[in-house]
Amino acid sequence: MTFLLRNAIQTLAVRNLLRPIHTNTGCLSLYQRQRPNDVGDESGASAQKKKSSSLKITLLQNQNVTVTSLEEAKNLAKRRSMQLVQVQKLDTKTQRPVYKLVSSAERLQEELSDLKGGQDKDTSSGASDKASQKKSEKTLNIGSRISDHDLASRLKNISKWLSKHHEVRILIQGNESDLSSCEKIYKSIEESIKTPEPIGKIVQKRAKGSVIKFNILPIINAEKSTSASSKNQ
Repeated sequence: MTFLLRNAIQTLAVRNLLRPIHTNTGCLSLYQRQRPNDVGDESGASAQKKKSSSLKITLLQNQNVTVTSLEEAKNLAKRRSMQLVQVQKLDTKTQRPVYKLVSSAERLQEELSDLKGGQDKDTSSGASDKASQKKSEKTLNIGSRISDHDLASRLKNISKWLSKHHEVRILIQGNESDLSSCEKIYKSIEESIKTPEPIGKIVQKRAKGSVIKFNILPIINAEKSTSASSKNQ
């Protein structure tokens, strides 16, 4: 009986001694499992921050182009009371992002320009559509001794080209004794594009010696009236 009681006491004592060891071991194991991850997160964030600060960029200021780190560019902008603006995410040639230093006034001017550009978008779009209607130039050389029949044929060609939105470049050439004939041909062309309704506008008239040069710009939306005039003739 005494032997059994002694064994029971020894077993209980051993269990009481081992219990804290297991608990401490468990805590230690949990600490060891969690601690490496925490360290890894901190080191990863630190490495990312370091990489961002050491990122090489192309910096533009006025006419100067330099290669520096992003962190140094930020410090430079702060010292000079300027703003660091990204111009290009990645230059395919240098494989570096492109930034520029601008003053507050320049930045404000850019923002105002962007705002104005947005407001004028519809207007500029309409102007572009109108300009796109203008086609290639047509060139016409007329001698001062041209017959009335041939001149009438040239006038029809001019009206036809203008109705199709072509700019017409005309050169009237003659001898010194034919200056009056050159002016008469010019007046005939001028009259033909004005009546019965204007279909063209004469610009850049240049007269030198016995040569008269000028361009005729088409007046848009005059095609129908010109076609009707041609049929009547």
